[in-house]
Amino acid sequence: MREKDRRLDHYFVKYSKMVIRNICLHVDYHTAEDLCQETFIRLSEDLERVEPEKMKAWLLEVSDNLTKDYLKKGGKYKVYLGLGVGTGEIVDFRSDTELIAAEREESRLRCRVLKRLRQEKQDWYDSLIWHCVGHMSDKEISKRKGVKASLIGKWRQRAKEKLREWYEEEDKGKDD
Repeated sequence: MREKDRRLDHYFVKYSKMVIRNICLHVDYHTAEDLCQETFIRLSEDLERVEPEKMKAWLLEVSDNLTKDYLKKGGKYKVYLGLGVGTGEIVDFRSDTELIAAEREESRLRCRVLKRLRQEKQDWYDSLIWHCVGHMSDKEISKRKGVKASLIGKWRQRAKEKLREWYEEEDKGKDD
């Protein structure tokens, strides 16, 4: 196996779950798997240019961009439904259009709330996503942001509170 292939395999094993979790913030799991695969295809093309210490950030950014493109194009990628995640049973969501509509609306709501946080409080958003999705420590995030590590925890806590508040506002507006 070539050195490049070994490195790519190593990064896939190490970061694929993180990439899928990042994408799942916006789309269903099956689509996230497809977009994760596309992310690593892009990595194989740019592997020589991406510095190893910036790999997490590169993967998160590319997966974000691919997800945004997917959502803008209205789901260009074909998603094949089959095994339920972790259940081992066959699941066919196509027969329950009401469930699909509810899941899509819920996904859109999450996207709107996260987008709002990203627009209004970029530092809070970064600290939350890098910690939860990227599994970065407060120390790593603080080094990247150039602030004290104690501030990162506060940002993350405030981000969660703000997301909860906005989510409840959006959910109430939906019922009215």
